[in-house]
Amino acid sequence: MILKNKKAFTLTELLLALAVVGAVAALSIPALLENINRKVLASQLKNTVLTIQNLADEQLISNKTQSLENTSFANPAELLTATNLAIANQCANADDCWPTNYKKLSDLTNSVDRPFGVSKMLKNGTVINYSISNYGKTWPDGDKCYGLFWVDVNGKDKPNILGRDFFAFRITKKGKIVYGTSCYGLTTDQTTDEQMLNYCKTNGYATACLAHIQRNNWQIKY
Repeated sequence: MILKNKKAFTLTELLLALAVVGAVAALSIPALLENINRKVLASQLKNTVLTIQNLADEQLISNKTQSLENTSFANPAELLTATNLAIANQCANADDCWPTNYKKLSDLTNSVDRPFGVSKMLKNGTVINYSISNYGKTWPDGDKCYGLFWVDVNGKDKPNILGRDFFAFRITKKGKIVYGTSCYGLTTDQTTDEQMLNYCKTNGYATACLAHIQRNNWQIKY
């Protein structure tokens, strides 16, 4: 049986179809790559926080104490060693591990300085800084903020923006990770997600950026 009036695509039609597909790909691929990159950064951040939480738990148990004051957390130089973490670079100088400065999300200007003090680069590429920061209000159970961690989850690599790859979080004397503004006596639910995001973008609070991500199931949605 011979099929009549069977039509095929012309070369012009094929070229037009390819052009449309190419245009759609050109528009969608950058957004897709950006989304993947944010997921990678958020995952690295979550893993870093969990690593510190696990380390605090282990130190409290091994030292038979209820306070990080009686552990390596009382000495930044002692805490950030190969005994406790997978260290790849000792960061003898700040330029070894940190970019010169960081941009702020609100206007993307160079307005955020890198941290000072003891810093180390981990084998997964994260740069971490730790210092004693014993301040703020005391909770009813006697707990209080004790240490401050700064992290760049991909080291000197871009974007080098606070809230994208540069964050901070605190830990209490009893080894509890603090999210957001709790060191000032506020509980997490006393600060709305919108307020936390504003603190992150406008005020440049690196702790608020991390808290917002943690609240959103460890996703960077901004």
